[in-house]
Amino acid sequence: MIRYLIDVIERAYTKKIDGSGLALFRIVYGVVLLCEVIQLFYFRHLVFDKIPYLSPSEIDFAIPLIFWMISLVFLIVGLYTRYAAIVNYILSVTLIGTIQSYEYHMFYMFVGTNFLLIFLNVSQVNSLDRLRSKLKYSTTRFQLEPTRKVNALHYYAIPLMSVGFTYLDSVFFKLTSHIWLSGLGMWAPVSLPQTTQFNVSFLLNLKWVMLGLGYITLIFELLFIFLFWRKKWRWFLFVVGVGLHIGIVVMFPIPWFGLGMMSFYLLLVPVGTWSKIRKAFQAKKPLLEFFYDEECPLCIRVKIILSHFDVFNVIEFKSVQRYAAQTPALSNYSQEQLLNSIFSVSSKGKVLKGIDTYIFVFLRLPALFPLGLIMKFPGVYQISKLVYRKVAEDRVVERCTEDNCGYTPVPVYIADTDNIKLLKNLTLKQFKIRVITFLLVFFVILQLNVSYNSDLVNAVKTKIGFKNSAPERIIQKITSPARKFSKIYFGICHHPLFLDSHFDGYNHIIAIEAVGENGKTYWLPIIDKNGMPGSYLYGFVWAKWTFRVNSPRINQNRLAQGIRDFTAFWATNNGIPLNKFKFNVYVKKVEVPSQWKLDHLNNQIKQNWQLAGEAHWEGDNFVSSLKQIEDL
Repeated sequence: MIRYLIDVIERAYTKKIDGSGLALFRIVYGVVLLCEVIQLFYFRHLVFDKIPYLSPSEIDFAIPLIFWMISLVFLIVGLYTRYAAIVNYILSVTLIGTIQSYEYHMFYMFVGTNFLLIFLNVSQVNSLDRLRSKLKYSTTRFQLEPTRKVNALHYYAIPLMSVGFTYLDSVFFKLTSHIWLSGLGMWAPVSLPQTTQFNVSFLLNLKWVMLGLGYITLIFELLFIFLFWRKKWRWFLFVVGVGLHIGIVVMFPIPWFGLGMMSFYLLLVPVGTWSKIRKAFQAKKPLLEFFYDEECPLCIRVKIILSHFDVFNVIEFKSVQRYAAQTPALSNYSQEQLLNSIFSVSSKGKVLKGIDTYIFVFLRLPALFPLGLIMKFPGVYQISKLVYRKVAEDRVVERCTEDNCGYTPVPVYIADTDNIKLLKNLTLKQFKIRVITFLLVFFVILQLNVSYNSDLVNAVKTKIGFKNSAPERIIQKITSPARKFSKIYFGICHHPLFLDSHFDGYNHIIAIEAVGENGKTYWLPIIDKNGMPGSYLYGFVWAKWTFRVNSPRINQNRLAQGIRDFTAFWATNNGIPLNKFKFNVYVKKVEVPSQWKLDHLNNQIKQNWQLAGEAHWEGDNFVSSLKQIEDL
């Protein structure tokens, strides 16, 4: 079995394919995670303080969060990618891997994915690291063009661990859930105001569509891990998966989960698709002929940099020494003039010189467009022209060569390290394959250890009388530390999403209204007047308010603490004195459906609010008087 697994991994490792899909994933995933961290930064006092602002945390979490955001920017642009990935992983484990009260399932998917990013070659294409390699190993006589190919294993790792493991564990819960087995898995959560962000009753009222989506989701999650390996299924999985998660982004207040999952699905797109898309957007004819001095190292570097960002192929680079004499538009300029400045000729025959060439080029390269726009501003243009003229004058005195530009000898570029021998009978490639095989087996064991405690397996153990047996207690004692370890460091954990236990008895929605001394009222952006999530409740904040502060069975102490924290955060964050407000707590009673009902969401939105108590602050002390929510 292990020998077969090694052979399969070796074949995938040996197969080289284009890395454009990985690069696009790196960028999209990095942006999604950056948005999550920005949200975490905004709510850091709510999340980490004992009482927001009033009793601060012992550590100022702003600093590590800023470092995390910086590392993500580096990851997105692909600059020092490996180091950025390491910092990203360490901070994700530290800041969200151990979080409890504000945890939600996407946190652990981020942790697992961030671990894999340390090892995946996501910067081979469309990255500043690729540009750094070009600049480092190129001379006037040789210009490096690194391969765009990576081994196929890079495309399998994240779909397996971040999607396949997640779905399979989730199915082990859903197969014992009445909601999911009745086809209500999509409809039921969206039919309660507190768990949906938009009123999509027009869709919810299509019974067979919603039941079909529920069953499709269940079947899709069950089959994904068995199908994504096969190329012929990938387009199908991509379309269905992205479609389902577009629905999640629209319907549920967990946007970073939906968008993050869609970023994973980018890795399922056949790699040839990206080159076809790139060619479709490239210019059929260059918009500019850019003339450079082929004997000047600095000019070569300029050419390398601009060509790296020229994704639409709008520039054609030509050597002054070889092509200037053949270009009629440049006939009025001597070769000395052409060598001592940058000249270009547009597709309309217009000659551009110096800074005007750079502005023209920048405005046609997406990554440099903002710089080109800034350089056109009055004042900035004149300064840029003066700077360029100074450089040009220096070059008139002494043309830039490899001797006077201060370049050190180019180091040897090693394109293929796989055949390097570590031992007499062990190459680096063989070592990597064995490590990958070990890690795969290790992660599968960790996932099996987690899923062993899923609802489906527990039901089987109960049925056969094994659940409360002595051997089972020994197994739990041994495996429990491993589950905690895998959850914190690899994001391998349970994913019991939208099950019966989340909604049974959840017949109440709680909102807060602030009343000032002048009688002016503010409905806090937690739950809006329709009973739906307000502007605060997205992602982990929504999970906190909906399933910890509130829950199917209300814990009055936990509710009071939640109201304390959210009111303190809202007031202090908006510069509002807490002592001058009282807070009314309202409850809307709703019906939790056990079967499909027409217009159920609208009927719940129409339910009236009833006053359930009030709260206020006396200095830094929070005082509340709340009715028993379950008795209302």
